[in-house]
Amino acid sequence: MEKIRTFELDRWSEPDEQHRVRYIGMADAKETFEKLETHLKEKGMLPDEYFLYDVDMRTKARELPDFNFALCVPNFGGSEGIYLDIDLIYCDEDGKQKSLRFATGKTLQEGADAFFWMSRIAAECSLMLNGRGRTYEKHNVELVLKPEEAEAVEYFAKLLRDRASEEAEAEDEGMEP
Repeated sequence: MEKIRTFELDRWSEPDEQHRVRYIGMADAKETFEKLETHLKEKGMLPDEYFLYDVDMRTKARELPDFNFALCVPNFGGSEGIYLDIDLIYCDEDGKQKSLRFATGKTLQEGADAFFWMSRIAAECSLMLNGRGRTYEKHNVELVLKPEEAEAVEYFAKLLRDRASEEAEAEDEGMEP
């Protein structure tokens, strides 16, 4: 079992005399992006072509908007590879729903495996941004391999099969392996 602690994005005041706290805003946008990028890098999940903080976020706000949810979507783009778009969905002062691009990632890989890999990265981003500081338990074991990792596993599995076969032959002949 793994415990996953999501990002605390809401900022609260220190408790007053009556032990009450008040909401004072959201986390810094650039710091949140850097935290997400570091998290993905540590998990070996950073897209191989790029993972960029969106230009609009840099010019519009220093603080994240008080968003309802982060929408993290993998998609096929106009050029090679699979993209990951991360948008923050929030309501403006008139109550109208708005979308603000937060980050974009890209892999140069193509096809179903690349799409599933970027979907897994999107799920990780969604969990970290939408969890709002909660801790979750992950009970299942998941194994997702990049092509070069799968080749290495196949190579070592073949070595083990060959060795087991040699040992069985030696045993049949009454010899020590």
